[in-house]
Amino acid sequence: MPYSKSLGIIYVAIPKTGSTSFIQALEELQKKHEGELQLRREVITKRFRRRYQLDEIGDPRPARAKHLSAIQLKYILGDEEFSRCLKLSLVRNPWARTVSQYFFTHQDLKPNFLDRVRRGTTRKFHDLGFEAWLSNRWIKYQQTGAARSQLSKLTDLDGSLLVDHVGQLEDVQDTLDWLTGRLGMGRIGISHINRATKSHYASYYTPRTRDMVEEMYREDIEYFKYQFEQ
Repeated sequence: MPYSKSLGIIYVAIPKTGSTSFIQALEELQKKHEGELQLRREVITKRFRRRYQLDEIGDPRPARAKHLSAIQLKYILGDEEFSRCLKLSLVRNPWARTVSQYFFTHQDLKPNFLDRVRRGTTRKFHDLGFEAWLSNRWIKYQQTGAARSQLSKLTDLDGSLLVDHVGQLEDVQDTLDWLTGRLGMGRIGISHINRATKSHYASYYTPRTRDMVEEMYREDIEYFKYQFEQ
């Protein structure tokens, strides 16, 4: 969670929506503004959750504080401070985001041979192709409804939006322009968005897997008006 008390900015970082690159752009903004930008990246321990009573607000636990949801940030900062700040986030086409999640899991997090020996595991999960990996997620979704929408990271428990602006990764510069405009600053560009794949996301899908993602993330697709692009 990047949070600046002097600028009054809260950025809700949803995983696999270019948040690392966007945070770098916010750091550049901070330098130009000469304000204080504080990046919270600590691991959320049981003690951290008990301190802020995060288990009592019905929100699943993220692995890092960087990806706290809007309702968790409101709970931690308090209503007054949360209301004072300018709040924004980015979302991403669910079909593209799913492909990015697959490559992040199977490339960036894939253990090498020595890691496998040290852990005493073959970790065959990492050797799955995209369709097999997505099929496993689809089975879990049918059993538990475990696919969580991006929109749910930005709303309260009644479904009301908690942020002032939701941009789309595909038009990320528009969000930076909105922010600098609200702050009365000159335009700041964003140089790079991390991408896990080189091919267009549509090339990884079959009609079957395309429909899986549409069903699992229907809320995002309808609310943010996303379409599957060939």
